[in-house]
Amino acid sequence: MDTQYKKYLWSALSITTLGAFMAGLDARIVVVGLDVIISSLKADLEQGLWFTQAYMLGSTLMLLLAGKLADLYGRVKLYAYGFVLFTIGSALSGLSLTPTHLILSRFFQGIGSGILTTLSAAIITDVAAGGPLAFALSINALAFRIGSILGLTASGLLIYFFGWRSIFYVNVPVGLVGFYLTLKRLKEVYKPSEKPRIDWLGFSLITLSLLSLLLALTIYAYGLAYRSLTELLAVISLLSFLGFVVVELKTRYPLLDLSLFKIWSFTGGIIAQLLNAVAFGAVMLLLTLYLEIVLGMDPLTAGIHLLPFELSFLVFGLISGRLSDKYGYTRFALAGLIVGSFAQFLLAGITKETPLNVVLFYSMILAMGNGLFMSPNTSSIMASVPPNRRGIASAIRSVIFNVGMTISLNISVLLIASKIPYSLVTRLLIGAETMTGDAEVSRGLLAESIGYAFKVLGIINLSAAVFSITRLKTPQNTGQIKQLSEISIE
Repeated sequence: MDTQYKKYLWSALSITTLGAFMAGLDARIVVVGLDVIISSLKADLEQGLWFTQAYMLGSTLMLLLAGKLADLYGRVKLYAYGFVLFTIGSALSGLSLTPTHLILSRFFQGIGSGILTTLSAAIITDVAAGGPLAFALSINALAFRIGSILGLTASGLLIYFFGWRSIFYVNVPVGLVGFYLTLKRLKEVYKPSEKPRIDWLGFSLITLSLLSLLLALTIYAYGLAYRSLTELLAVISLLSFLGFVVVELKTRYPLLDLSLFKIWSFTGGIIAQLLNAVAFGAVMLLLTLYLEIVLGMDPLTAGIHLLPFELSFLVFGLISGRLSDKYGYTRFALAGLIVGSFAQFLLAGITKETPLNVVLFYSMILAMGNGLFMSPNTSSIMASVPPNRRGIASAIRSVIFNVGMTISLNISVLLIASKIPYSLVTRLLIGAETMTGDAEVSRGLLAESIGYAFKVLGIINLSAAVFSITRLKTPQNTGQIKQLSEISIE
């Protein structure tokens, strides 16, 4: 690896990880301050969920289009626009006066996040393919987690001294710096080879399908009164998806190249990621509810206690990324799923009386497992596809991850609500239950319901191991990956 290439590699990593840093910061910054925002805007639990879900929805709906545009026109300029949209969405979120305003602003912010998430992995793969790919992607994951750590700690400080709006305003200067550096220092390594044709019918159908699916998953958690609407949305999602598949098979310029799913390293990795996202997506919410509601911690104290969780993910994510480049991706992904599932089964037994250090130790084991899994599995997915499909492959990976996260949040709410009344969870969130004599009993019930959620999520996580086992003997498809010496950065 020559000096000029190495210099550009680290330059590209620093800029793409800045986008990951922003995404990580904002994903966690709302979780810790959720009860404060709900109380300030006089929202309920349903609207509070949408403060997170709207962001996820906007991001998910943009992913496939962003990936396709990146494969047709290149990555760099579109990545810069992602910073712009994310920054504007952050500013609007900070200015929100009503729950609806914040939900819409978070949706817009999520669109920018979708671009950053999709293209950061594609840009890194373009530059690091044939070399330290897993390690480079683990650095990208590291940036996300550093953002998460600051989201957990800095958000408590910002809320305490400046109010909850400041947790959104903090993104504005970072986003402006990211936009400038992208245009100033990134060069377009990937050279598009296809005609710039976009399948707008396919995009419309998959957007309708994803929108209906995510709405159905979220509304399903609201209770029996919404079941008819949920079923209607589910039918619309299924029909739209079937229509999308038919269109993609017939059109000359499909939005999604379905032939990618013939590559088992890609398909098995995608399925494993979906199941892991379902199992892991709500972990931070569950831990936050336990610390803040069951144990009565304030956001800052809870954030500090979650630091070991995040640090464990960071350390083992880097170790796994470095070693998997040398010894193979899938075996580390498999080990991570087994360790993570074991930790979730341990957390299934927590109660209000469980010693805090025990809960934190279990959470560190869980983070260790997910750290071992994440970057090797991502690398196996990205390394299995040809260069002119990396944008859309990254988009599929991100869509699957977001859908899994959404399912996870709603499954967790449903699992908690199956053990404790939904209305009681809302009263605990806004602090109303502290005024009753049954507060301690209610917190005890919430702790047990959180443990039950961990048990079910652990089973789901363990099922993902099947799709890692089946890829152990599948060789990486590196035949179409350019070697480092062949990439021009001039």
